[in-house]
Amino acid sequence: LQGLVLDLRNNPGGLVGAALETASLFLQPNQIVLTIKGRNVKESVEKVAADAKQYSFPVAILLNAKSASASEIVAGALQDHDRATILGEPSYGKGLVQSVFPLSNATGIALTTALYYTPSGRSIQKALKDRGDEFALTGTTAHPNARSDFKSDKGRALEGGGGIIPDVLVQPEPVSRLHAALEGSGAFPQFATEFLKSQKVTGAFQITPQLLDTFQAWLTDRQIQPGINEWSRERPFIENRLKTEIFNQSLGVAKGDEIEAQRDAVILKALEILQKP
Repeated sequence: LQGLVLDLRNNPGGLVGAALETASLFLQPNQIVLTIKGRNVKESVEKVAADAKQYSFPVAILLNAKSASASEIVAGALQDHDRATILGEPSYGKGLVQSVFPLSNATGIALTTALYYTPSGRSIQKALKDRGDEFALTGTTAHPNARSDFKSDKGRALEGGGGIIPDVLVQPEPVSRLHAALEGSGAFPQFATEFLKSQKVTGAFQITPQLLDTFQAWLTDRQIQPGINEWSRERPFIENRLKTEIFNQSLGVAKGDEIEAQRDAVILKALEILQKP
């Protein structure tokens, strides 16, 4: 591989062990991946195994506001060690360790007992008030860091305050009125289903002007009638989205994902960065 784009957008996390194993694929032996600290919990430091063999190719990691927990552990560790470029939007900020204490009547209470910290010392947990929780303005999770001067291994300034702040901020493409109408109506999968009843598709399939005209007429029959300017402006999106759905249903979701990625602004920016000498 000449480079890897690790897409952790919309990844809510999973087992901590899996996050440690994933980060260890790219970090050097004995480097810190994660620290667990709590007021009444013994500090624990998780490191890459001494006999680990890392991949050396460049890495870019994609995040958004729904990237949380274990995905933030991976991104934070690789960012702190200057091992990957992080792109996209700030992550969710979920870095709590909870212990379950049994109560009577087969019940229990989940109590936050510690927080996850990246190698540079940043708390992953974002203040609950910053996530819109008006009932959580104080307490440990509101101020998980007493300091703000975080540095990567190479001395780059890193922003604290919870979550992982990308090195390169890339906002998602704004959703237009036509975009919302087409997605909300299920137009793409419905048309693809009808189209594939009479057509056989191979990997060489392309969206032709004639097929776009057919799709536009199909939309008109369903009371979706965009203006000429609106249709022209959204044409690249429509072509890509239509081809994606046709591939999803005929060749499999993996093939559809390949088509969708061709116009994904965050992926394209990541590829641009990975290709720089």
